Amino acid sequence: MVIRILDLVSSCDTNDQGDVVKQAILDSLKSSDVVSVDFFGVTNVASSFVNSSFVSLLSDFDFGTLKSRIRIQRVNRQIGNMIKDRMASESHIPA
Repeated sequence: MVIRILDLVSSCDTNDQGDVVKQAILDSLKSSDVVSVDFFGVTNVASSFVNSSFVSLLSDFDFGTLKSRIRIQRVNRQIGNMIKDRMASESHIPA
């Protein structure tokens, strides 16, 4: 299953946009072992978006499960590092 960010939201700036992406990820995880999240065309994200879309998933799954089941694709280094660092920090695991 592939989730294309820009098919869901016009930008990655707000908690509301992050909530849309989170729900798409949760729905996909119910029907697929591995979910790819494609950031093609996204050049930056706000921390509030990352918190709502990815960090909040830690209330449903542990970090190890999310790390093994979610693949981030076509993402720049800044976005990839922000997601990884926030997830690791909130799960209290070194990045």
